[in-house]
Amino acid sequence: MNGALMRASSRFAIAAALGLVVGVGSTRAADLGGNCCADLEERIAELEATTARKGNRKMSLTITGQVHRSVVWWDDGHSSGTYYGVDNTNASSRFIFTGNAKVTPKVTMGFEIMIEIEAGGTSSKLSQFDEDGKVGTQINGTLAGSFNAHNVDAYFGDARHAAWYIEHADLGRLTVGRYTMAGVQSTIDLTGHLFLGASSSFILVNGGFFIRGPQGQYYATTWGNIGDPASASSGRTELVRYDSPTYHGFIYSAAVAEAGDYWGTMLRYANEFSGIRIAGALGYERITDIATPAAGSVGPTNAAFTGPRPDITAWGIALSAMHVPTGLFIQGHYNAVDFGDIAPGAASGYWGQGTVGPKKDVDHWFIQGGITKNWFGYGNTTLYGEYGQANDWGADQGAGRNFAGTNGLTTVNGVTDTQLTIWGFGVAQNFDAAATAVYAGYRHMEADITCTGAGGVGVCTGAAGAAPTKLRTEDIDVITMGARVLF
Repeated sequence: MNGALMRASSRFAIAAALGLVVGVGSTRAADLGGNCCADLEERIAELEATTARKGNRKMSLTITGQVHRSVVWWDDGHSSGTYYGVDNTNASSRFIFTGNAKVTPKVTMGFEIMIEIEAGGTSSKLSQFDEDGKVGTQINGTLAGSFNAHNVDAYFGDARHAAWYIEHADLGRLTVGRYTMAGVQSTIDLTGHLFLGASSSFILVNGGFFIRGPQGQYYATTWGNIGDPASASSGRTELVRYDSPTYHGFIYSAAVAEAGDYWGTMLRYANEFSGIRIAGALGYERITDIATPAAGSVGPTNAAFTGPRPDITAWGIALSAMHVPTGLFIQGHYNAVDFGDIAPGAASGYWGQGTVGPKKDVDHWFIQGGITKNWFGYGNTTLYGEYGQANDWGADQGAGRNFAGTNGLTTVNGVTDTQLTIWGFGVAQNFDAAATAVYAGYRHMEADITCTGAGGVGVCTGAAGAAPTKLRTEDIDVITMGARVLF
């Protein structure tokens, strides 16, 4: 009886408190006549009907995420500028809904929905002529529409993950939905915050910037055209994925996506021995997916359906090590992609492949080193340096790749070799009490482009079909400063 009385009293107290806070039915709540209990039940029902809550009490719900905004300064050899408050694509702002429920002591079912915030400018889409980082090229007085005009709100976001899973403690996890492919991995960051300003991809901060020539001309080629497509690692797509349980530090994963024409597999490892922390990954992907044709062009005569299929294979290895007592670390990766000898028109669009083809085989490597230590008591401070190269991502076989100039851009035809070299350094600081990291990173980028002018008059030679020559380019310097707040 005492338990029932306590529950009734607690329920009464909660209802009264909620009534005071929200101001619902204050006159009737004060009437404690003979029908008080019925009145309380009615008030509670009203509050429950108007309060945001989970759909059920069986599946848990956790909301997490991050806000990550930056200030980006750049100098392209002929001009410079600063863009304020942009979203940093190295680790975009996002929020995540996750939940799970126990079916048996060893079987769990759950879900994940990850929404990436696309409001306003993002660092990978900025250029010398588009501080909004969304829409438009503004060159030589020819203006395109600006996405992010003052006091005009941007659209909300897009789904990175939307998937459910079932997991057995001894057998592993099966995931179904939109999720990250099992396959090629880039650098594993043991510091946990280095990639805020220094991602293993070279193009997520300034990939949209145009490469400049010695006379100040803007080539119809961006740094993203000759760099890795977002670090050339496993992409997000609709799939079925399996992840094994951890066995002596190893986890095996495999996935098949779309219509079965995209699949991948990987083996990951993490462990610590005598104060040395080690993490590594080995991955492989295979893509034979044909690009979806334009609306209205389906049918047996469409080359996208009847022509040769692409045959792309990619593999990569990543290895990281840290001496925990001193905080000294080194980490990096190597990725390579073989596009096969496919005919023009069979290009899939994966891994930066265009629709003209055939594309040259490519690779990408990257290394970082430094020290991470909690010197000041707020959280770890990381000092680092980095170096890397991306080879032939902007080139095609044979006559090479053409970049047609429009809107004042200078055409670059017959690109047969490209190399993007980066080096940089920086600092990142955790503030553990606020779940926040601040950082500042510098990167210097150099382009080495060989072209022939084949397929038209090109800037390399001034005549079609001439001998290959080097395209004269300017370097670019970028400083990225910002903070990521976890919630």
